[in-house]
Amino acid sequence: MPLKKLKKKYRKWEPHLLIADELLSVIIILAITLLRPDYLFIGVYVLIIPYLILSRRTRLLPNLVISSIIAIIWTYLASSMYDYNHVYITILGMNAYPLFGWAIGLFGVYMIFSHYGYRFKKCRFTKKLLLFCLMYWILLIIAETVAYHIFNIHDLATAAYSGLPLCNCMHAPHWMQAAYFAMGPIYFLIIELKSRYDSSRI
Repeated sequence: MPLKKLKKKYRKWEPHLLIADELLSVIIILAITLLRPDYLFIGVYVLIIPYLILSRRTRLLPNLVISSIIAIIWTYLASSMYDYNHVYITILGMNAYPLFGWAIGLFGVYMIFSHYGYRFKKCRFTKKLLLFCLMYWILLIIAETVAYHIFNIHDLATAAYSGLPLCNCMHAPHWMQAAYFAMGPIYFLIIELKSRYDSSRI
């Protein structure tokens, strides 16, 4: 199918897909109260693939692969910094909760942001990057605050460090906090570079 027709068809279904994505996000958040977070994140990760296939968005699968690679690299490098007050599955020495949490989180934020891509079409790259960072940082702080204060998920390995002001979450050394805030922009830059490379090949 030609690219113009594909974009037109996507715009027709875009509002429905946005509602579906946001509804799925709410269901995942509510499900944490019933299921162990690591089991939930693993289940959600596995279900993302058929969800993208059913919603005819298989073009987003490479984005999931990229978020997974970033999550693996980060969780491996920072594996000694994760020791929660709950017992979670470990995979090759990596804690499954942050591993799948980062993979799903990065992918999910970009997927929601991409729904507004046509509105940002005329925006410069720097403005799009700033808008994505703003969305990512707000959602990151909300997620960390909810996980810490409502779901009582505490990282004992970094508990001695001070958290962010006001929300009192993300208790970790400054380099780790900086990495949390940087992973979103890094992911966005990689996806945008990939998109431009793919467009140049058409």
